[in-house]
Amino acid sequence: MPLRWSHALLSFAASALLLTSCKKEYSPDEVLPVSYSPSIVVGSNNQVLYGINPTTGEKNWELGLSFPVKASPILYKGSVYLVSSFRDSVIKINAKTGEVTKRFSFGGGVGTVSTPIADGNLLYIGSSNGRLYAIDTGTGIEKWSYATNGPIESSPTIHGNNIYVATTVGSVYRFEKTAGNSSANTSIPASPTWNLDVPGARFVSSPAVAEPYMFVGSISDSNMYCIYLDTAVVRWSYKALGAIRSSPAAYGGTCIFGANDFRVYCLDTTIDPVNGMFTPEERWVDSLYSEVTSSPYASNQMVYVGCKDYKLYALRIINGSVKWTFATNGIITSSPVLYGSSVYIGSYDKNLYALDTLRGTLKWKYNVNGQIDCSPVLDDFSKLTGYNSQISGYTN
Repeated sequence: MPLRWSHALLSFAASALLLTSCKKEYSPDEVLPVSYSPSIVVGSNNQVLYGINPTTGEKNWELGLSFPVKASPILYKGSVYLVSSFRDSVIKINAKTGEVTKRFSFGGGVGTVSTPIADGNLLYIGSSNGRLYAIDTGTGIEKWSYATNGPIESSPTIHGNNIYVATTVGSVYRFEKTAGNSSANTSIPASPTWNLDVPGARFVSSPAVAEPYMFVGSISDSNMYCIYLDTAVVRWSYKALGAIRSSPAAYGGTCIFGANDFRVYCLDTTIDPVNGMFTPEERWVDSLYSEVTSSPYASNQMVYVGCKDYKLYALRIINGSVKWTFATNGIITSSPVLYGSSVYIGSYDKNLYALDTLRGTLKWKYNVNGQIDCSPVLDDFSKLTGYNSQISGYTN
């Protein structure tokens, strides 16, 4: 054999031996490790829940349902919780695989459009039957419930050791998270620590909290209310020119919300009293081209909000000027979610969009074959609560 061929064979053998020694050996019975990617979770009126890769826009999983998705899902401790719009029931879903891990029912079976919220081992849900429920996330057992004076369409908000919830007949309640007898299957709950009846108000937007205040908007009298957390006294009210369905964002000393008068408002919440009276001051008001029922998302001195004029707007918090807009082919009632350099929004054109936060350019879109009312939520395995829209009550 020629010398050059001998050297080549020896070199090939040495390389093969090196590669073999570096390769991990698995026994025939050993289960290979499973790799999961993050998911942005969204549903629509086509009765399917999707988990979509937030970077690539590729589908990770889908789950067929028996109801259209109205209330936004929430993420908590690796599970997606979704309530039925037809009956008082909850589906618990593995956020990585889309597999149902538990189903449980509660209440009178009338259904709900309120997005739930979770803390500790309890899931808090407002129902159209007017009750607030605390349900064990592991067993599905109702720990306590409380009958408010009207239907609950807004989502509960958690702040510190308290839960805040508003009703469609103009009342706001504060409960301690430990209310009720948590050792029993069902219980007679403790009374709320306070409740406030606001004459003429009807609430469907979720309360937002920024110490020492709470903000909540009304659809009947078009007022945004600022309420002291400790005393349940109204500090001020601000009258918009249309119903407020948009859940406010409390950010950097401001209260930001949309209204049915085609406007987005930014109010200064740090004002001092004049002659003992508080009057909110407008930092800016932007006029758009249709109703704003989408809840704004505020981050990094920007506000992202959808509009029924088919567009998502990126507004500068300092003065409300438009940095960019992105036009879809349908109205937007869904609320945006921000993650990294992307903002995600659903549209009635049946698409979920991922947009660049700097320029508003399209990264990808995914057709879910149904009009999107609910807001998306994102799980990257780093937070117990994932990344939620303003409507969830987690964002503040």
